Amino acid sequence: MIIVQNTRHPSFISRHLSLVTCHLSLVTRHLSLVTCLLSLILFLTTGNGFSQFSAGADDTINPGVPVTLKASYGLIGTDISTTDDGVEGPYPIGFSFSFFGVQYTQFYVGANGWISFSPNVSARGRRDAFAVPSAADYAPKNCILGPFQDLNPEMAGGPYIFYQTIGETPNRKLVVMWCQCPMYHCITLNLTFQIVLNEGQNTIENHIFKKPDCADWLNNSATLGLQNSSGYIGFAVLGHNATSWTADSLAWKYSPSSVDSFQVAPIPYHLEPMTPGNKISYSWYEGSSFLSDQQSIVVTPMETTTYHAYCTVCSGQVFTDEVTVYVIPYIPNAFTPDGDGLNDKFRIVGLPPENITQFNLQIYNRWGQMVFSTNDILEAWDGSTKGAVCTEGIYTWVIYYENNKKTKVSNKGSLMLLR
Repeated sequence: MIIVQNTRHPSFISRHLSLVTCHLSLVTRHLSLVTCLLSLILFLTTGNGFSQFSAGADDTINPGVPVTLKASYGLIGTDISTTDDGVEGPYPIGFSFSFFGVQYTQFYVGANGWISFSPNVSARGRRDAFAVPSAADYAPKNCILGPFQDLNPEMAGGPYIFYQTIGETPNRKLVVMWCQCPMYHCITLNLTFQIVLNEGQNTIENHIFKKPDCADWLNNSATLGLQNSSGYIGFAVLGHNATSWTADSLAWKYSPSSVDSFQVAPIPYHLEPMTPGNKISYSWYEGSSFLSDQQSIVVTPMETTTYHAYCTVCSGQVFTDEVTVYVIPYIPNAFTPDGDGLNDKFRIVGLPPENITQFNLQIYNRWGQMVFSTNDILEAWDGSTKGAVCTEGIYTWVIYYENNKKTKVSNKGSLMLLR
């Protein structure tokens, strides 16, 4: 199991100091929240650094405000269903890719771990690994083998093959992924790997998370390489050309050095972020306490709290990230709706607003009559009810929300309206 930890951007510290200053201003001077809110919005929208997996942006709230935290791991891949030893396609690459000097915009997928830029009708049914180059009728041509080994994507639990174009021009990537694909005959063993095409550079990458040993079927023979449309020119990873081998978190890169030549070299392993259907799981923790196994959760911290999110891709590769919900303990206990531009409205802090769900604020007068209600965290009370000005006095505010266990909870306090 490999766990990849994300790293926050260094500028996070300086932005946090600005946020703290804003909090102190609120506590010591009881100034209008408007200026502080602008600072908080800047803090939240500037952004933090993430790698493949994100627990989301940090939030800032008052106590008792429900925040939805949602983890994310790449775009959802398009699944491909295929028959045993089948060939499917064509599918869009998403950009123009040059392979052996020819430009392509579509690709085909072979069930046994390969993609090509030609239909390869004769290759349907080919299951035993072959050494490249190979001009044999039943050997796939114009192809990338990543690796070619007899697989069984018809097994229950599929689909096992996914693709997606990710990134922005001119640095897009086509990612084709076999996720937990069972090996033929060794059905309790499975492969997880990606074939990646890089826009512009026209380089190719193989990232293999797991390729176990299926010794009692076709001698565990597998090929990691590529060949041209005639089958007379091909390149393979050393020691991986129709031989028995295993791999655990390894990667290689094919870089074209001429129209008919590639350089093959090992590179650092990493899976490109793409969600492979339902073959991904999530978990959330507060410290050592397990919170949820859902992709998103609702939390209502009463003090600043950091939450840790994990996702497991293809039953093995684990990523982790954290998100902090900053709690401003100070909620104004008085406001003056006199139109002078200072403390004219009473509001609850919850930013960014799109993360504040299941929120309801109600305000009652001394006789228990509700004078204001809203489900919008950005909506403030201006000291009126149904268009009529409310009198000076003490009012009670109540925040209602539903926690992650679907339990109704509330937070409340008193508020002095001064005119």
